[in-house]
Amino acid sequence: MEISSYLAYVLVSAAQSAAPGPSTLFLVNNALALGWRRALGALSGDLVAIGLLATLSILGVGALLVACPIAFMALRLMGASYVIWLGWSYIRSPSPQDGAPATETSPAQGTLALWLQSFGVGISNPKAVLFFAALFPQFIPAGSGPLVLALLVATFVIVKLVVLGGYALGARHLVRRLGRPEHARRGRMLTGIIFVVFGALMIGSALTAS
Repeated sequence: MEISSYLAYVLVSAAQSAAPGPSTLFLVNNALALGWRRALGALSGDLVAIGLLATLSILGVGALLVACPIAFMALRLMGASYVIWLGWSYIRSPSPQDGAPATETSPAQGTLALWLQSFGVGISNPKAVLFFAALFPQFIPAGSGPLVLALLVATFVIVKLVVLGGYALGARHLVRRLGRPEHARRGRMLTGIIFVVFGALMIGSALTAS
């Protein structure tokens, strides 16, 4: 694989990772509520999900989903429903008591629960499989072995870690401003609403494409 082609792949991966979406919003919300260290720890769930989707794409699941639109739509609707449920959990999460730190307001306090939610957000969009199915052929040289494929998957995961890690560190500077209870309530409410909207748009897109 040529260096120029690899660098182009890195740039495309960075642009896709930086695009606002449920994963980005989930990470920033956790960084504000729980601190950037725990947010980055939970991010590993999303990265595992992305790595899994990329691997499935390489194995041909993307072509299978295109060939079986009913299964693809079912996966999209399930993913959208999960995003809506997660948004609703933010909207319904208890309000902090006056004077309580904002770090006690997250709907996912346990490390495992937080990791599973992060994984769920990452795995909930089967369109990522099709994205990788369209992306990889542009950068995979003819006759490439499994090492090149593994390199592309690992590179995308690392690039996403760096990009979203930057989001988490940037969110740290907003903690003082958003740490008051009333701001935390508004932040959770806004996060939940955006997740619900994302999920509704995902459902609308799935039904329109059917």
